Amino acid sequence: MKSILIIGAGSFGHHLAEYLCNMGNDVMLVDKNEELIDEYADKVTTAEIGDFTIKGNLEALGVKDYDYTFVCVGDFQDSLVITDYLKELGASYVISKASSAIHERFLLQNGADKVIYPERDNAYQMAVEYSYSSIFDYFKLNDSTGIYEIATPKAWIGKTLSNIDVRKKHNITVIAYKEGDKVFPINSADYTFCADKHLIVMGETAKINKIAK
Repeated sequence: MKSILIIGAGSFGHHLAEYLCNMGNDVMLVDKNEELIDEYADKVTTAEIGDFTIKGNLEALGVKDYDYTFVCVGDFQDSLVITDYLKELGASYVISKASSAIHERFLLQNGADKVIYPERDNAYQMAVEYSYSSIFDYFKLNDSTGIYEIATPKAWIGKTLSNIDVRKKHNITVIAYKEGDKVFPINSADYTFCADKHLIVMGETAKINKIAK
């Protein structure tokens, strides 16, 4: 279980707080908007109202005691100020939400350990999903690599992993296969590819897109 502070109870912040809390984490959700805190207080471990662009209010939260602190504030200037104060107060790991590339750059300059950009990432994931009929799901690892759920390429059906030598030929890794809602790891080079099973593969986006066409 992790101890997590989330600053900002807007659309992204409160959903993140609820998911983290449902996964067994200890979550403190704070915002200056009293109505938002009243609405979501019973869905997290603890909640508090306050203006956290004020350094003293942040300090009172004991930010050093949290494993992770998320800054999910929409206002450009406020998010920069809060991120800067958090690092000054000794917060161990600060993850700040950006709304633009410029915002992302300034957050990193202000000390954010990591910047998340949900709108861009979700847009890219949708673009991948709707560009290729044989890609069913996608998880981004970095700008060039991801984990994909794909249909088994027709040329692979009936052949084994060792026959095709996927890693050497395509420079991707076949992790598992999916049957219905269940996922099964592939631990043997003797695995035979089937038309009715999806594959979970990891590799460079460009290479996976190529085999998924």
